[in-house]
This record gives sequence, C-alpha cells and structure tokens, in this order.
Amino acid sequence: MPGGVPGGVPVFRDTAPPEAPPPPPPPKEIPKVIRKSGGVLQGEAIKKLEPSYPPLAKAARVTGTVVIEITIDESGNVESARPVSGHPLLKDAATSAAKGWKFKPTLLSGTAVKVIGTITFNFQM
Repeated sequence: MPGGVPGGVPVFRDTAPPEAPPPPPPPKEIPKVIRKSGGVLQGEAIKKLEPSYPPLAKAARVTGTVVIEITIDESGNVESARPVSGHPLLKDAATSAAKGWKFKPTLLSGTAVKVIGTITFNFQM
C-alpha cells in the first residue's frame, strides 16, 4: 500500500476544494451631493458677484435680505440657483449674481462631490 500503513483502516479525504472566504464588504458609497451651511460656502467662494440693485426696487426704496439656494457641481461652478426668501423685487438680481459665483471643489474621501447650500445677499441703500 503506497503511502498507507499495512493493516490500517483506509481514510477517505474530502477532495473538494476549500470554500473561498466571503468577499470583502463593498466600499462605503460616497454621497453624490452633500449639504453645507451658508457660512461655510461663503468662505469657500473664490469668485463672488454682487447683485445690481434693481432700479424699480431702488425707486421703491426696497431693502432687505435675499437667501438663494445653490447647487454647486464637482468643479465648483454654480449649477442652479433659486430664491428661498426675500422681497420679490430683489430675488431676480440676487439669483443672477449667485449664478456667477465660483467655489473651490469639495472633496469627500478624495472624490469631488456636488454641494447644496445657501448664500445670502443684503440689499441696503
């Protein structure tokens, strides 16, 4: 008996290959869009445009604050802007100005992501 013991009991070994270990868990998914506060966004702006005072609002002596919600793409450009609050005569000017802002790209785990946040414009005479 090659490889055996004379008078021994035959041993049958499982010839199936060992089970493969379970696959590692998938990497945590990076959010596609994150939200930032207005103060943080203001500090990350690398180009800011001030709104032009609308002539009708100026003639009516309208003052106040306009809050604009913006979406910033992975390159730091304003992708969309919409007024959240403020006087109707001031909203268009603030929205147009917000669209001209530029930001440092936001990185999350080394990957650029979109950002949503608000910026505030104050119209004073």
